[in-house]
Amino acid sequence: MADARRELSRSSFDLVLLDLRLPDGSGIDLLAELGIPDAPPVIVITAFPEVQTAVRALKLGAQDYINKPFDLDELLLVVNRTLETRELRQEVASFREGQKEHLRRSLDRITGNSPPLARLKREIDLVAASDATTALILGESGVGKELVAEAIHYRSGRCEGPLVKVNCAAIPATLLESELFGHEKGAFTNARAARKGVFELAHRGTLFLDEIAEMDERLQTRLLRVLEDRTITRVGGNRAIAVDVRIIAATNRDLPARIGVGQFREDLYYRLNVFPLVIPPLRERPEDIPPLAELFLREFMARAPGKSCRLTDGARRKLLSYHWPGNVRELRNVMERTVLLHPGGDITAADLSLGSRPTAMPLGDMQVTTLAEVEREHILLIYRQTGGNKTQTADLLGINRLTLRRKLKEFGIE
Repeated sequence: MADARRELSRSSFDLVLLDLRLPDGSGIDLLAELGIPDAPPVIVITAFPEVQTAVRALKLGAQDYINKPFDLDELLLVVNRTLETRELRQEVASFREGQKEHLRRSLDRITGNSPPLARLKREIDLVAASDATTALILGESGVGKELVAEAIHYRSGRCEGPLVKVNCAAIPATLLESELFGHEKGAFTNARAARKGVFELAHRGTLFLDEIAEMDERLQTRLLRVLEDRTITRVGGNRAIAVDVRIIAATNRDLPARIGVGQFREDLYYRLNVFPLVIPPLRERPEDIPPLAELFLREFMARAPGKSCRLTDGARRKLLSYHWPGNVRELRNVMERTVLLHPGGDITAADLSLGSRPTAMPLGDMQVTTLAEVEREHILLIYRQTGGNKTQTADLLGINRLTLRRKLKEFGIE
């Protein structure tokens, strides 16, 4: 055992084969000393009567065990399996760390040089510095409300905790209650097991409630109670469960107007509106358009190795002259579509396909195409251009994948 300690202190090892019976001590004692994050995986070797000891070794961090006597093939099988598991865990850890680092820089992803955006970044830092402050993000569709929520979470003390996102408009009210608060076994038909809701899943982290204005009034009342006492009760349960969660809500609706017509609770509005963050539409900060376009251009060129594109001055002027009703999301879609279809080189104004308002035309005897037919042809055009890639098609069209699948099914395309 002394020799093993000495060698482990001098060198690094990919794997340790550890007999539980050593001449000068117990392998269990040495295993306990190896219980550090960077220690190599351990396979313990034990005789059959010591299986209970092997189980204890597994609890102390051993990856596997093998009984004596064993043959070489059996040993190689266990060793290879352990090394493969270690490699997979290292890859997952590296990926997660990369994701965390990417998202820690989330404020840098809010690109632009306009005074409104500079103010927004300062406000994000203020909210992030207070781990419990509730925030309400306001802005038109496509301005980047989810990106702001990510920036708050990953620049806060909660960054090591989960960020859980829920779109309140995408889930029917009958299912949203269970999604938010969880349910107990037998709470309703098919509730065969207890299930945690997103409030519990977001414990010690952040819960982002997008499209909060679309939440059912009864659920608004339940959410208000959570904000007041920081406890939830699962559907079908009666036990209060404490949750440590920061709430960030977002909407593109005029909440005071919805309060005025009885569609949103006034008391909930004031609970959510502790720190409002207003994201101005892209048309009100045109100086942010060129850097955003360049950012998206680099992003999509990185997905097409070997393709190099540059925006000409004429292309920039065209981008600046457009009113961007779809905001940053529309600009991103335009740049993705442009890179996808462009062979490379200079991107001119003619290469940019931007939305335009319809012009009035005399009908006369002309054949009129219905809106449904126009929609069908446009969807199928983009679908063909992406080679049948549903995710890419949905992004380019600015719709979610489920909507696209439903449309394609209506068109007879499975």
